[in-house]
Amino acid sequence: MDLKTTFARAKRGIKEDVRLYVVAVWTLTVAFLFLAASLLAMANLSQIADRWGQSGRLTIYLRDGARPSDVEQLRMALEALPEVREIEQVSPSTAREQFLDGSSVSGELAALPPDVFPSSLDVTIAPGTPAARLTSITERIARFGAVEGAETYRSWFDRVDALLAAAGVAAGIVALLVAICVIAVVANTIRLAVAGRRDEIEVLKLCGATDGFVRGPFLVEGAAQGLAASVFATMILAIAFVVLRAPVDTVLGTLAGVSAVFLHPLVVVALLVGGAAIGALGSALSLGRYLAT
Repeated sequence: MDLKTTFARAKRGIKEDVRLYVVAVWTLTVAFLFLAASLLAMANLSQIADRWGQSGRLTIYLRDGARPSDVEQLRMALEALPEVREIEQVSPSTAREQFLDGSSVSGELAALPPDVFPSSLDVTIAPGTPAARLTSITERIARFGAVEGAETYRSWFDRVDALLAAAGVAAGIVALLVAICVIAVVANTIRLAVAGRRDEIEVLKLCGATDGFVRGPFLVEGAAQGLAASVFATMILAIAFVVLRAPVDTVLGTLAGVSAVFLHPLVVVALLVGGAAIGALGSALSLGRYLAT
């Protein structure tokens, strides 16, 4: 089968049914836009999880009235650990200021005295420290008399990991629904195109044209629908990303210390190739029954 002839016939077919294909591509663009947006959200959520996972942190709450000598002994023990990068002591007044700066409370809560807030040590842990090692450090620190308690934020990280896993499942479901939608729309579009060119196809078959010769242009047309829709969806998402990036970066920078990222180039390529492949599959499915008769 001559590819040049196949593409020429497909181009002519698209021109003849241009309105039909415009409606189909617009419908598919909306579907691909949902998929691309979900992948973008997952990419940024994964970045946040990686950022928080690498920025190990341990907060040690000190007992009320802890002696300076006991606190200094605790600091020396922490500094001797190879995983510890930095230690900062937070006084009750500093803890109160951090609480008020990081929240929008007012009234009685804003009037709380400094002695309500505990004194603590904020310990920065080396990136990549295993969770088991951090737990071991926490258990050892808890034996010091000056320690009231310790927080590793492991439960928060576990929730982020669970949220990321749920996002992955949701993205998979969206991808499946988009694939079904693309196959259905392309199949119906090609079926209508076949009906409109029925006489031409009958003449080709009477002249000895093979099923592959007849099927080729329609497969190209189906692939073109999927490819065009995925390209338009990616472009729309990219434009929205550029327009909204500044305010989104502000929010993410404040809450998570990261900047928004767009889809990885390989993900974009997979989206485009997948769109074309699913479009061709939808076309093949619609043609199978017709060419079998």
